[in-house]
Amino acid sequence: MNPKSTRKSVSFKAQARTIDHLGKGQIADAPTAISELWKNSYDAYARNVALHLFDDEIKCGAIIDNGCGMTYEQLSNSWLTIGTASKSKKNLLPKEDRFGLKDRHTQGEKGIGRLSTAFLAPVTLIVTKKVDTLYSAAMIDWRLFENTYLSLHDIKVPMQQFDSLEELPKVCSELQQDMLDNLALNPSTEDEKILRRMWEHFSTDENEAFELRHNPQDDDVFVSTEEKVRQLSTSFSFKLNHIDSWLPLLDKVEKLDGEQHGTALFLLDLNRDLDLLTNRGNMSRDADEYKAIQSDLVDTLRAFVDPFNRESDETNEFHYEIAAFDMEGYLYGEQTEILNYQDVFGYSDFETLEHKVVGKVDEKGWFRGHVTAFGKEHFDVAFPCRSSGMDALTKTGSFAVKLGTFELEIGKSTHEPEHHSHLIAQAQKYSGFMIFRDGLRVLPYGRSDNDFFQIEEHRGKNAGRYYWASRRLFGQILLDQESNQRLKDKAGREGFVKNQAARELKSLVRTLLLKLADTYFGGKSEERKLMLDLLSKDKKRQTKARNSSARLSKKAFTGAMDTNLPKLNIHVESVRRVHQELESGIGISLHHLDELIEGINKLEALRPELKAPNKPAKMDGFLEEQYRSYRDLFGELSELLQTCRERLNKLESVNQQRSPMESAQNKYDTIESAITKQVNTYANAIDKTLERLESTWKKEARIDKEAYERQMLPMLDMVTNSSNTVEVLNSLDKVYRELSDDIATKYEGFLKALGKLEQGVDLESAFTLAEEDRVKAEQEINQMRGLAQLGISFEILAHELNAQDKAVTRSLNFMSSSAKQEPSFKNAMKAHKQFTEYLRFLSPLDFRVIKSVTTFQGKR
Repeated sequence: MNPKSTRKSVSFKAQARTIDHLGKGQIADAPTAISELWKNSYDAYARNVALHLFDDEIKCGAIIDNGCGMTYEQLSNSWLTIGTASKSKKNLLPKEDRFGLKDRHTQGEKGIGRLSTAFLAPVTLIVTKKVDTLYSAAMIDWRLFENTYLSLHDIKVPMQQFDSLEELPKVCSELQQDMLDNLALNPSTEDEKILRRMWEHFSTDENEAFELRHNPQDDDVFVSTEEKVRQLSTSFSFKLNHIDSWLPLLDKVEKLDGEQHGTALFLLDLNRDLDLLTNRGNMSRDADEYKAIQSDLVDTLRAFVDPFNRESDETNEFHYEIAAFDMEGYLYGEQTEILNYQDVFGYSDFETLEHKVVGKVDEKGWFRGHVTAFGKEHFDVAFPCRSSGMDALTKTGSFAVKLGTFELEIGKSTHEPEHHSHLIAQAQKYSGFMIFRDGLRVLPYGRSDNDFFQIEEHRGKNAGRYYWASRRLFGQILLDQESNQRLKDKAGREGFVKNQAARELKSLVRTLLLKLADTYFGGKSEERKLMLDLLSKDKKRQTKARNSSARLSKKAFTGAMDTNLPKLNIHVESVRRVHQELESGIGISLHHLDELIEGINKLEALRPELKAPNKPAKMDGFLEEQYRSYRDLFGELSELLQTCRERLNKLESVNQQRSPMESAQNKYDTIESAITKQVNTYANAIDKTLERLESTWKKEARIDKEAYERQMLPMLDMVTNSSNTVEVLNSLDKVYRELSDDIATKYEGFLKALGKLEQGVDLESAFTLAEEDRVKAEQEINQMRGLAQLGISFEILAHELNAQDKAVTRSLNFMSSSAKQEPSFKNAMKAHKQFTEYLRFLSPLDFRVIKSVTTFQGKR
């Protein structure tokens, strides 16, 4: 007996919750959701995109752009259709929708990125406008798709066209009412009754699930999804000020393209992350959750567009920002900037790094480019990054790479201390090894919690050899959809699909990093050892020169003080007598007036030689007191000379029968003679100094020429026919390198000093100021250490006192009611509260020093 055949063909059916799974179920976090929506704006040839957050009783946000927008039909047939072919085909938009901008490779792939809005807020109001069309709007409450009994066709999305944005509050209200039809609150037809039963069954299921997991001690109250949908639809009112921040973007393209166009996704009732960023309420700014939310958002989206190629690609303008506004809105309220397009580590910053790698890994797995190590450039660098088992042409394809970093220890860095400190601050904010595809960031690579290339894992094993550290690496890999089409994103955008191409990319980059470290940067690098040796010698020479200069400056200072102080005392006494005579009012003859003028002229000519010398940065108490006395005396001399000169000029004009022209000419001739004499004195001194300098450096040159023979001849005498030729030649080269480096440092330093003198730089004053700054910084560091010790001591003491405080408070509270009425109890409680207040007053002393990082290598 043949059984009846059961063969048949069936098709898949999609429940409404499929949308829930594809939307917020696929998205890892808020930054990823925002990134997906910004990519859609990029694909729409927007020049600007922003996430704006608005505070209110029901907080809402808006992702706004000025892209090409959509028609009413496109909104219905494309945006509300999941997995559209337009994304997978990667076709360019029509020319009229590209607005003269550079062609953009479509970033979306699966046509589900728009569902990311469900992760950010339960309700989305989409408003869009294309050139030469009306505005179109649609409202979606994503919670409707959570109902496990509904099919996709059971949920209707209300849509409407309208003329002006001023109509949007009314349009939104009407769409809210239409959306409630999905709940069939007042069923009349059989279909509506079935729909109503589906919601009743789902609410019952939700209540049962709530009761199973509910803790009776919690204050949670069950609210069904249906009730949440109804509450928001009836309580939310769209305000016109929600569109105020979109208008400047629309006005911008109206001026450029002749008409407004763009899309806004209004997010109603923001999720917790965006809610806290809008208004954190009673939560502290230092709360871990708040700081983590802000850090994740900013770190993920800061370099959304490749920061290294912006300056050279102005034809592909795409700016972005995140900002929050208080209840007064965009026009009149207070704005909080969360993210700014300009806040990045750009290529001009990258160029200043002492370690840089710029090149390309080709499709055969070979790196070709140039490397800068300790500021020294190495051109035409090439080596293989392939590993065994790879095909002749890698599945990854070719990709460009840029890497930049710096030495963490200032003693090993070629950067100036100030710039080094700046780079440390920049690294804390911007560091990361990011991946970009066609100019846009690929997530999650480059985030602090992502170690795809195992940089930190390897560094933990051997920090010396595996030199690279994510916390001070400014790096990027540049992919494009043509060369790297096998590198596919996962649906949730949490990285590449784990296929052969992704595994090869990981292997190629790991090998690249290791070979670069072994050759130029890491503990095995001969180049590093040589450069650090040269750097160490340079710093020793600089320290020696600084100390020698400080000693010479101090010696010259004390010598000048000892020599000039007696002279200064004599001259001050002389000018005091002249000043006293001039102020006495006694008549002065013409002959005596000429004597007084001549005396003042001589004292003024001597004044520059008696000027207080530049003081050393460090002086003992006696020398400091001596310097202050000298400085005060010199100030008195200068003031008295000026007063006497003014008095003599007045007497001369009264007593001598000269016209104003004759007096002015006489004064001009006198001053010219004094200036000429002063200049000639200094010029003669410079000539004599230059003669001595020339003689000294000619002698130094002869000694340096002979140094080679003195070191080489003994080595040559030891060479025999049985000597190892390679070792002999290497030894001679080593002597040459050391001598050449020493000579270059010595003579270049002298020439640079002469060059600065030639340009009029006051080296003595510059060095004195630098030495004062160094000593001041050293004193401040010592003070900080002292304060830190005080803070640590207070922290230990405060811990014990706080414990005693709690014990005393607990004991006082346990006393009987009658005892608490006694005056002695009230006095004790009052004294205890005062003591607690004193503790709080001293709490700022709880000061901690930032921990420094110490690197241990090898046997250490």
